[in-house]
Amino acid sequence: MEIILNYFSSFEIYLIILLAVFIGASAQSSVGIGFGIPGCILILTDPTMVPISIVLMGTFLAFSNAFLNLKDILLKDLFYALSGRFIGTLVSIPLIASTIGTNSFLIIFGVLLLITIPISALNWNLKSSKKNIAIAGACSGFMGTLTGIGGPPMGIVYQNNNKKNVVATLNMFFGIGALFSVIVLANINLLNTIIAIKCLLLAPGLILGIIIGRIKKINNFVQAKFKFFILGVCVISSLLVLILAFVS
Repeated sequence: MEIILNYFSSFEIYLIILLAVFIGASAQSSVGIGFGIPGCILILTDPTMVPISIVLMGTFLAFSNAFLNLKDILLKDLFYALSGRFIGTLVSIPLIASTIGTNSFLIIFGVLLLITIPISALNWNLKSSKKNIAIAGACSGFMGTLTGIGGPPMGIVYQNNNKKNVVATLNMFFGIGALFSVIVLANINLLNTIIAIKCLLLAPGLILGIIIGRIKKINNFVQAKFKFFILGVCVISSLLVLILAFVS
């Protein structure tokens, strides 16, 4: 308890964030996206952890799931997606460096969250072509490095593909992509010992989410309800973040 209170403002806040990490990890393990959910909670409860903690924990989470399904990864798709991801990540860095810790960052975060709502809600009919995968990867890299939420663009191009291949490919994509984001963010001094310890304290939610997300009944439930849940989280969080930015 004492060590938690040394790094979080209250035990209640820690439990809220821990629950968000658990839900996000469960979703990521089930459908290949979803770990951006904790970012929506963190930006309201502990903004100093965004985006670095999401991409740091996301790296471990995605690799853990990917290595369990290596044979199902679509290597050609992974190459094009990562090519885009690296470009999107690099483009986002000047924006992060110039706005992090300011109201401008909150506004950017809130606006990007709002953008994910129509992206996630509409039934797109895009083919997972090389071009579309690379563009989605670039958008994911830009949004994911800025906010920790990079799943929606990739979800669009893969919504009509085989679930087994999609989950495996997306997890490897997010693992490598998030690791690259961590390296880049560390180079602009956003990774420190305090962030690392906070992530370690949240690790139980991460590990439990990986285990629970692979249970078949949970997996089926997440697939059926996930879109509506993440839309609700994005709507509420984006509005609260924008209100916070404009009134503070």
